Order: sequence, then C-alpha cells, then structure tokens
Amino acid sequence: MIGKEISVLEQVAEQAEARDLDDTRVLVRAQGLGRKGAVAPFDLEVSEGEVVGVAGLLGSGRTHLVRLLSGVDQPDQGTLRVLGRAVRFRDPGDAIRSRVVYSSEDRRGDGIIEDLSVADNILLALQAERRWWRPLRRARREELVASYIESLDIRPADPHVKAGTLSGGNQQKVLLARWLATAPRMLVLDEPTRGIDIGAKAELQKVVADLADNGMSVVFVSAELEENLRMGNRIVVMREGTLVADVENAGLTLDDVLALIAYGDRVER
Repeated sequence: MIGKEISVLEQVAEQAEARDLDDTRVLVRAQGLGRKGAVAPFDLEVSEGEVVGVAGLLGSGRTHLVRLLSGVDQPDQGTLRVLGRAVRFRDPGDAIRSRVVYSSEDRRGDGIIEDLSVADNILLALQAERRWWRPLRRARREELVASYIESLDIRPADPHVKAGTLSGGNQQKVLLARWLATAPRMLVLDEPTRGIDIGAKAELQKVVADLADNGMSVVFVSAELEENLRMGNRIVVMREGTLVADVENAGLTLDDVLALIAYGDRVER
C-alpha cells in the first residue's frame, strides 16, 4: 500500500511540474485586499488551472487570507476581481454565485453535518444556492450523489448513512463533493488533508491535481511544506498576517520555503 501511495504522490508532483499556465487567464485578482487586525493589504493573482499553495507557521494568517478571498470574512480595504469583474463577497453565498468556494479547516465544526446523510451533505450547498423552495428533483439528486460517490470513491458507498460515521478521509471527500456539485471555478481548500491517513491524503491530492489539469483554480492551504511543494505551481508565504513571498515553484526546495517563512527570501547557496 505504501508503495502505491508513493507512486500516486509522485504522479501529483509530475502533474504540477508539467502544467502549462503560459496562456491561461487570471481568474481571481486581489489588489490591496486586507482586513485590519487580521491580514495586511496584499496583491494576489490566481490563474485558471493553477494550484497556489499557501504556507506559513501556525497563526501566520494563512486562514485569514483565504477567508477574505472566499467571502467568509469581509475586507475593509482593497478590491477583488473575478475574470476582470469587480466583486464584493458579503458572505460565502455571494462567492458561490461567482463560482468561488471555500472548504474550512474545521471539518467537523464548519463542514460535515454529522447527523445528516452523505447524500444530504453532498447536496447541501447546491440546494442552498438554488434556494430551499426549489428542491432538486429526486432523480437528479440520486444521479448527482451517485456520480460523486463513485468518482471520489467515497466509502461506504451508501448515500443514506450518516456522514458522522465515515472516516476522516471519507468525510473530506464528502465535503469536496459538496463544493464540486456547485460547479466552481476556484476551490479554496484550507488544510484538507489534516488528520487523515496517508492513503486518503494521496487520493485527495490526486483529485485536486486532476481538477487543476482540467482548468479549475485551486488555493491550497497546508501546514505540510512538502505538500505545498508537491502540489503548488506557486507558493505564497504568510508571516504575522503579512504576505511576505509569492514565488513560482520552479526548483524550490524545502530549505527555500523554510527561508521564505523565516526571512521572506530564499537561502543563498
């Protein structure tokens, strides 16, 4: 099993290295975006099909940054554009309507509703977007749920079991299915592999790599620097609420990222 997982992780790294972003459009552009007491004003671009890894120490502002990008928190300065159009996300619902979705680092507190079924958890965001007085047809519900259970290999493959009974890795797949059901352009994933086993980590990273290869933009927060290096086309580094580095992941090493975290610059060799 370990050999298989290593092979999958190596493939993820190869996909990131081979991804050609030269002719892609900028999907999301933040200019001077910030929130007093949380994140200093920052500039950031995310192109279509690009994976941007967000690194930094605990408390560095990683989560505050991505919550501003996805409407969970509101900025008090700066602008945000989606495909060149200025947007103001008053809440995550506004972001979803612009096809920007956020998956919280608190899988149990802000994500999975343990007493609801796998099916209801998967369809929650899509049904909320449609409004509750316009329920999905039963046949469409069953079709969507079955397709995500199969494509993400959610186990057990029973849409009626309570989501709280699933393993951490399978709960994370249910959350990913929830956001994919809304047909996003950009996924903002905050620590999606925290607390799950190596097999589930490899599976999730492979899914994200495949989504990016098919044009989806991904902002990926991880405390594991190796994960950022493996997946990211660019690495953004936060320190004390400030974006201190935004670099292409071309030949970056672990020492480089550690130096960026510590000093905002690479180690001289």
